[in-house]
Amino acid sequence: MPFTVEVPEFVIQASQRYSESVKMGKRGDGSDGTAEQQLVGVIGQNMVNMALCTPFMQRDTGFDGGFDFELFGLRIDVKTMGRTTPPRGDYVNNLLRSQIKFDCNIYLFLSFNKTNNYLTFCGWITKESLLYRAKLYRKDEIRERSDGSSFSLKADTLEIENKQLNHSFRSWPQLIVALHQH
Repeated sequence: MPFTVEVPEFVIQASQRYSESVKMGKRGDGSDGTAEQQLVGVIGQNMVNMALCTPFMQRDTGFDGGFDFELFGLRIDVKTMGRTTPPRGDYVNNLLRSQIKFDCNIYLFLSFNKTNNYLTFCGWITKESLLYRAKLYRKDEIRERSDGSSFSLKADTLEIENKQLNHSFRSWPQLIVALHQH
């Protein structure tokens, strides 16, 4: 994986305060993440905000347009998976099919290890490449994990493996340069 950083306690606390004060998702189709999944997403977004020297997530002022930040004219959506182990190349990242309609150019995939508070920047991909490379799984389809556990999908979901992402960077500054060159 490209690089991993420790999430400072103040980021976790700020993310918890935000998550407890705001109801996110609001999709209305039963596919909203759990409180824990939403917190993981906020932690990932706040770590990106910290790296960009921009404010942490603030109380909702309405729909964000389907992307989390803009950089070099690119609309970037941060997707963070919660895990209990370091990510591997064959681990998948999920994107709800209903989200591809939003005006987003790039997806940045992160993995938050809930056991040690480390965040791995897994890679990024353009929307066009994601739609070409990802596998589509339908709502209610059973997905099996490598550990033998399984779950039923709440909505149509696109899955892409970490090894299919752009990951030729080893630090946050290198990631910014890679995005700028895109």
